[in-house]
Amino acid sequence: MSIHVLCIGAHPDDNEGSIGGTAALMRLRGDTVRFVSVTDGSKGHYAPGYIADPEMLVRRRHEEATTAAMVIGADYRNMGIPDGEVYVTPANTEEMVRLIRSFGPSGQGPDLVLLNRPNDYHRDHRYTSQLVLDATYMLTVPPMCPDVRHLDRMPVFAYWQDDFSEGGRFRPDVVVDIGVVLEQKSDMTAAHVSQYFEWLPYNAGTLANVPSDAAERRALRAENVRNRAAWWRGKFADAAPPGSQYVEAFQISEYGRRPSPDELKELFPISA
Repeated sequence: MSIHVLCIGAHPDDNEGSIGGTAALMRLRGDTVRFVSVTDGSKGHYAPGYIADPEMLVRRRHEEATTAAMVIGADYRNMGIPDGEVYVTPANTEEMVRLIRSFGPSGQGPDLVLLNRPNDYHRDHRYTSQLVLDATYMLTVPPMCPDVRHLDRMPVFAYWQDDFSEGGRFRPDVVVDIGVVLEQKSDMTAAHVSQYFEWLPYNAGTLANVPSDAAERRALRAENVRNRAAWWRGKFADAAPPGSQYVEAFQISEYGRRPSPDELKELFPISA
């Protein structure tokens, strides 16, 4: 049975870096996967040209995100909120309701929605999560955004892994072995050249360490993806699948449908 999976991140590279492995496994089994960015990514760079003309960066990041999604055959959408300016407003909440309702069969919507927890370090991340959570109940309310049919059932909402403790620790309800798709996850993240090889190293003060050769950059991305997935495996060792080395993990939100253990096996690419 194939399902519809909606992955919602604040920025154009958030989904790939967080749950790219699980998304790749879902595509391999025939699921329909959509990546959504709430912001346009217009502030994720240091170059004077992008500061003077943010639309140049918006176009570049849209192309990068589209290319990344194509690695696994997913599609990509962008809500277009200016980067750094995500707020929980009536208009944004209504747009989120429409976005979630419109993915999947009419009246059913997505089976599973993946997002970050609302206690993330980045304000855009926190408010993106809150936008989704504020939309949850209203998805089934007919007078809310009547231009897009309400859902007859609530999707399952699940947070991807994090290491934050303010507001409570992450709970690994589901741990997915992503070892067989590490290459795809590396390719997806490497498609975001402006972020992983320019902006993020600049912001961290490590830009001088980034190689200029494309093959060396790809190898660096693969190493980083592998190390991070192995680190999560160590952190969630008690809940990880036996024999796994590289994982992504998820916490089921209380705000959506609460799946049974059998349904979890249908929603997530797990065998036990």
